[in-house]
Amino acid sequence: MSLLAGLKFIINTSLLKNDSKGEERELSLSNGKTPVLSYTPKQKEKGLIISLTGFSMSGYQDKRIAVVNNSFAKLGYRVITPKIGTIDDLLIHPAGIDEMKEVIHRIAVDSELNPNKFRPAVFAPSFTAGIAGLAIAEMPENSVSALCLIGSFCDFETTIEFALTNDKNSEDYGMHILMKNFLKYEIGNNVKLEALIHTALEDNGLRRDVPLLPGLLEQTDIEIVELYKKLRFNTEFRREMIMRAWTKIPDFDIWKDRLDLSKHAHKITCPVAIIHGKDDVIIPSSESVLMHSLMKNYNHRIHLELSNLLDHGDMKIGFSILSDISKLAKAFGGFMRDVELN
Repeated sequence: MSLLAGLKFIINTSLLKNDSKGEERELSLSNGKTPVLSYTPKQKEKGLIISLTGFSMSGYQDKRIAVVNNSFAKLGYRVITPKIGTIDDLLIHPAGIDEMKEVIHRIAVDSELNPNKFRPAVFAPSFTAGIAGLAIAEMPENSVSALCLIGSFCDFETTIEFALTNDKNSEDYGMHILMKNFLKYEIGNNVKLEALIHTALEDNGLRRDVPLLPGLLEQTDIEIVELYKKLRFNTEFRREMIMRAWTKIPDFDIWKDRLDLSKHAHKITCPVAIIHGKDDVIIPSSESVLMHSLMKNYNHRIHLELSNLLDHGDMKIGFSILSDISKLAKAFGGFMRDVELN
């Protein structure tokens, strides 16, 4: 049955996409309220999945996660996608781990969002997947029923260096996120440079038909433009600047420890599906291989699937290898089976 459920999930997220937005609700947190999107199945509920977005310019309203959520709901799962401030603001910070922990806990105990009192499962892609893994590693055992990580990092430092230097990456969205987060620790605050970086992120992340960056470059001081272009196109210069900035973060030792999932992965005791595109050019699949190797001696309910059918978390259309479809379907189906074993 898990294979069939996985096949249905793949079909719904690749060929029969439904990106309609869920019902707007609110979740109470210690510092106020945050919006969430709720997707309720028409049939009897099988479980609850907290479905998280990656570092997207559209935040929690990203249509790609809506497709995933509608697929899970069609298969009988209640799905909640919360707005997590640090994630929506594209911020890499240990505070994101604490925010993630509180959101997961608050959804679990919210009588309106979780009326059946299910232990929630967590589905997370990309950098958010690593943050979710770190959060669950710090939470009490049995806080979640299952975890599905899509294209996650494990060793944070090696991951960001890869993202900064991989010339095979034709898109530079991840590189700009790292520039946005860390460059200030090396060169200080630079409003004009930050505007260029943010505009480049929006052009890419929002898929603008007419990018705004070229016009902004023409209006910006030449020395700022030259620095930006050197950061963008000189791989070694960019790597040296950002990696040096990373080490200059205040409380660097705390950051380095808390963001390094390779040190904490063994604390995750729930069933885990680790899924990664073999040719991911933003976070290499070797990160998931490392995570699996670190977890397997402590957690026997872990499954690793490296797939030719995924790039950086997105499904590729045109399934040419039947065995790959079957393997990927088993991975997704196994996650859904674990969600039901509440």
